[in-house]
Amino acid sequence: MTLSTFLLISMAAAPPPQAPAEAPYQQKILDNGLTVVVVEDHALPLVTVEIGVRNGSMNESPAYNGLSHLFEHMFFKGNQAIPNQEAYLARTRDLGMVFNGSTETELVNYYFTTTSDKTEPSLELLRDSIEKPLFDPAELKREKEVVVGEIDRDDSDPGYHFHKEMDDRLWKFPSYKDALGDRATVRSATPDMLRTIQTRFYVPNNSVLVVSGDVHADDVFVLAQRLFGDWAQTPDPFIAHPVLIEPPLERSQVVVVQQPVQTVGFALEWQGPSTVGDAVESTYAADLLTSMIEQPASRFQHDLVESGACVRAEFAWFTQRYVGPITLGLEAAPGKEDRCLRAAIAELPVLADPQTFTDQELRDGLTRIEVERAGEQESPSGYSHILTFWWSSAGLDYYEGYPAAIQKVTRAQIAAYLHRFVLGQPYVFGAMLAPEVAGKHGLNAAHFEKLLGLTSAPAKLGAKP
Repeated sequence: MTLSTFLLISMAAAPPPQAPAEAPYQQKILDNGLTVVVVEDHALPLVTVEIGVRNGSMNESPAYNGLSHLFEHMFFKGNQAIPNQEAYLARTRDLGMVFNGSTETELVNYYFTTTSDKTEPSLELLRDSIEKPLFDPAELKREKEVVVGEIDRDDSDPGYHFHKEMDDRLWKFPSYKDALGDRATVRSATPDMLRTIQTRFYVPNNSVLVVSGDVHADDVFVLAQRLFGDWAQTPDPFIAHPVLIEPPLERSQVVVVQQPVQTVGFALEWQGPSTVGDAVESTYAADLLTSMIEQPASRFQHDLVESGACVRAEFAWFTQRYVGPITLGLEAAPGKEDRCLRAAIAELPVLADPQTFTDQELRDGLTRIEVERAGEQESPSGYSHILTFWWSSAGLDYYEGYPAAIQKVTRAQIAAYLHRFVLGQPYVFGAMLAPEVAGKHGLNAAHFEKLLGLTSAPAKLGAKP
């Protein structure tokens, strides 16, 4: 599953190649390595200024797990230009701002949205926040509890426990995929630890500045040079501190999580491709396959949902620079658990059959991708977040080349993707269900291991006999 996808022409048999459309933004890289992206949209007198950093849980050992998230919270506190959080909030009110930030596995981003006549002071506030944070101990102590409160809130969600159990088995180093973080680690954080994150990753050559709305690109580039040009460049942070690459999953595993839920949820997860390396071709095939089978009229939906076997079924890959997970998500009504799972298992090898998808289905899948991408550009502010994500987890070159790449995907490439990453490959299976359902129907790990053929190793889903 990707956050954004696009195409320029369909995969109909005959149309001649077309020149790529011009990107709906302009970009420039400053001398210090800061990438500046401008999206002009003069429909409304609004502007969003956003900065993204290639940081997140992908950089976090267990001793730092959650500190990128904590750093995000401390961004909106005192800095060398604004003494404390109260003054910071007063400044955002003066500028009429809506502001927020988010932490993901491969990205931390921050943005302000206000009227376009306040573009320069908004960029000044962004600069001071990212270059000159104070990490005041008193403010840090208060904010730790805010972050712990977020962890507590997620802890009350049954789905959180399910996904955490799955991640703990899919990844050898699960902290590198846990953007929320660990309570004890957050509570033990010090200003020096946040400074370590800042000096390593909060540097211009590891950041992107996106400005969207009622602005002119040339003016923004001049402002960016004046306000951010003195931000000191460093050597590539990922040379000194490379991302720890996950080793391949060694064996399939089963986990059963009992939570107070009404239906039965299943997930099968594999380690998928990355947007860098030798599997890039598979990322496009993964996206097109997802687009086709998400169509309500697809065979996948017919066989699994319309047949009554499952309540819900989806199959997708998440775009990541460093090993994106592939997830087959299922939901079954109590009493239909085995039927749903058997139907899903039977469907996987069908997806790799070149005869499964018609030319029309390929075209429909590509059209769906085109519509999704066009919709993402409707809101300049929302489009800023999209571009920041792509810059971090794939690169803008990948994003700009996506149209040409996706239109070339073939049935053989879809099959190759499935055989390389899914069929016959180790996976983690998880079931989430209420304790009373588990007890009534005997739905324990042994039951699912037998159903999946894992009790007679080395049987694997979709493997040739």
